Amino acid sequence: MEYRTLTDGTRVRVHRVDVDVVAHFGRDGTLLPVCVQWIDGRSFTIDEVLDTMPFGTPLRGRETARYRVRFGRHETDLYLERRLPRPEVAEPERLIWWVYATDVTKQGSAPKRRAQTAAGA
Repeated sequence: MEYRTLTDGTRVRVHRVDVDVVAHFGRDGTLLPVCVQWIDGRSFTIDEVLDTMPFGTPLRGRETARYRVRFGRHETDLYLERRLPRPEVAEPERLIWWVYATDVTKQGSAPKRRAQTAAGA
């Protein structure tokens, strides 16, 4: 379970969601995301790429780049993960786009159990 702090200071539980991304590859080698598509088919056009952070140091065979993007008035981080090749198990290099999605369950919103009565038992 992972938690993130929003810009208003509230903490929310999040999980990683792999997404499909349409990206523009420039002739100078730049890579910019253009559109994000969720697994349920909804698409969101990226209005602006606000900030980029290039691939960092490999950790456990993975490198991650971060793109700060804006969809309308909503800003979020979009990640591109590069999984390095593993020749010993014939696994090629892979690129995977993902985002953090907020969990739907809110703290304290779990259904309450009904107390068993003598008549119901």
